[in-house]
Amino acid sequence: MSAAPSLHRRLLGFMLLPVIAALSPVIALPVITRNAGSAGWGSAIAGENIGTFTAIAIGWGWTTIGPALISLAADDDHRARLYRESLTIRLLISIVALPALVVICWLIAAPGAELFTVLMGIQGALISLSFTWFSAGIGDPRTIVVLDAIPRLLANFAAAGLVLVTGVVVFYPLAGILVTVVSTAIFTVRLLRRHPGPWPRPRELPALFRSTLPVALNDAGLSGYSSVPAPVVNVTASPEASAGYASSDKLLKLGQFIPMTLANALQSWIGEAHGSHRGRRMGIALVLATGIGALGWAGLALVGPWFTEFYFGADAAAPFDVLLATGLVFFFFSVRTIVARLILFPAGQAGAVMRTTLIATAIGIPLMIGLALAWGPVGAAIGYAFTEGAATVLLSRRCFRVLRDLRHAPAEAPA
Repeated sequence: MSAAPSLHRRLLGFMLLPVIAALSPVIALPVITRNAGSAGWGSAIAGENIGTFTAIAIGWGWTTIGPALISLAADDDHRARLYRESLTIRLLISIVALPALVVICWLIAAPGAELFTVLMGIQGALISLSFTWFSAGIGDPRTIVVLDAIPRLLANFAAAGLVLVTGVVVFYPLAGILVTVVSTAIFTVRLLRRHPGPWPRPRELPALFRSTLPVALNDAGLSGYSSVPAPVVNVTASPEASAGYASSDKLLKLGQFIPMTLANALQSWIGEAHGSHRGRRMGIALVLATGIGALGWAGLALVGPWFTEFYFGADAAAPFDVLLATGLVFFFFSVRTIVARLILFPAGQAGAVMRTTLIATAIGIPLMIGLALAWGPVGAAIGYAFTEGAATVLLSRRCFRVLRDLRHAPAEAPA
């Protein structure tokens, strides 16, 4: 089988996912923004960002490094063992992390939007318990479509209808929570029934926590600086400015699904290759990510102002300057995602990625807060773009070194 048809099939299969995911908010989000009001919408996105950070803590690196580990595992029993280990760690962390999330979301919410903000946070956090990273590792987009993407689409349509009729916006995050819990439960029962085995013993837990600690710290740094701008803007800017920034942030998050899906689509395609052949595939992935990043930047800057006004309403429209900086964030995010997940992690460079991310985070978070206080939402967006760019640039030298070494390695036939 040639490489090209394999690549095309993987891309077509996995790229159905962002198409389906994009359809979900087409109906739901305009209804939500108009019923939540400016203050409620800004608080909801702030809660969602806190949920994203909590998801990184709960995931403990598994959603990032997991697809590579699954793609390189010896057999299905080994993959099931990895899944049991990951599920144990993630559930243990969630017992501590979710109550903390509830308290924080309640405190930052605008008056009257507390429950909505908390549920938006929980919806974002529970994504870390999803099974989709496992299916990405084995190159199985069909399971993600059937068990996650389509049910999420249908649930969002149902939630939009309920909100439209009742005006109760909490139906939207409740629908997302329900889909994550039910779909993950079904997948887990099916997988572990087919491949039974022992669960990790208590004495094995410290080693399991240590095994993905560098990736977990890297993810925490990334999520830390990506989750800072929206809450900072929410508590420092006017409700109208906060709502505009929330819309740009939501547009960014929806767009980020594309490079993440690209990484998932190419994970096993790269993992099955060896030597210079693997290096060539990594290079293709990097070119694709750069192109997607440039198109996303242009789209956010040129179409974003009109789209957010039409989509979220005039009261929640995002201004051009904020979207221009947000587009730059998307460009760097697209490139960095492929560099880390498909090039440096498989090359055993997780520790280096972690150190780079923590450096960027240490510089970026104070910068974002300072610029947000000085220049408002556009300052927060510029600080975010600088931080994402710094992380990408700092990783580029190692990335090109890995590609150069692989270029001179002997090519072996894919397994």
